[in-house]
Amino acid sequence: MPRSLHLFIGLPLAAILILPACTKDPEVPGPVLHYTPVKLTVKPVWNGAPFNPATHYQTPAGNQVTVSLVKFYLSYFTVVENGAEDRLFDADLFDVTNGPLTRVLSMTASDPHELRFGLGLPPAINHIDIATIPPNAPTGNNSGMYWTWASMYRFVLFEGHFDTDLTNTGDLPYNFSLHTGLDTCYRERSIPINLQPGADDTARLTILLDVSRFFTNGTDTLDLTQGASWHGEVDNLGLALKLANLQSAAFSVE
Repeated sequence: MPRSLHLFIGLPLAAILILPACTKDPEVPGPVLHYTPVKLTVKPVWNGAPFNPATHYQTPAGNQVTVSLVKFYLSYFTVVENGAEDRLFDADLFDVTNGPLTRVLSMTASDPHELRFGLGLPPAINHIDIATIPPNAPTGNNSGMYWTWASMYRFVLFEGHFDTDLTNTGDLPYNFSLHTGLDTCYRERSIPINLQPGADDTARLTILLDVSRFFTNGTDTLDLTQGASWHGEVDNLGLALKLANLQSAAFSVE
């Protein structure tokens, strides 16, 4: 019998039992996250009444308008609970020209008190290579929001017709086409909320977009006779910045 084997066999049983063994530490379970469905509705209004693209509206600057397109990005859509942020989506595209739009999201927060979001796209998304994005994604090429010449996105498409004759009940003769974009037009909002699940365990969040406030915030006023078109021209950036300020302030929570 080999000497080494003889020595092993001769070891006392207690010594064999205390030989080290390979064991796996028990796994420590992580926290179990509870996801609450969130029904988000973005609803267009005009001074509190349902918005209608066929209606003739009057603006504080003395313009009569019909609005034929209201399309925009919301980004970094986040609810906040006790300082902790719960981002519900990075970027989504909303066209509310023909009425409210609804999204079904989910959150881990149980009682958030604040909503944060951007109007437009932050630089990290605005400068992304569109070739890396699926065409049908909200920021994909089929969105109709990409400025190919600028390698960036349009943030808000706001279009329609106007007249200075407030008695005109027919077609309005002049076009307006205002497309904000560029990093300098990105705006962030923070709005207090009380977002709690209902009896069906679904939380409901309705965001109102008051299109009338695209024309005034009580201080600044958009007069279409002084500028009815903007598509990224840096020599008239002041008009775009005014639009960005007016449009971001037009959002509220119902």
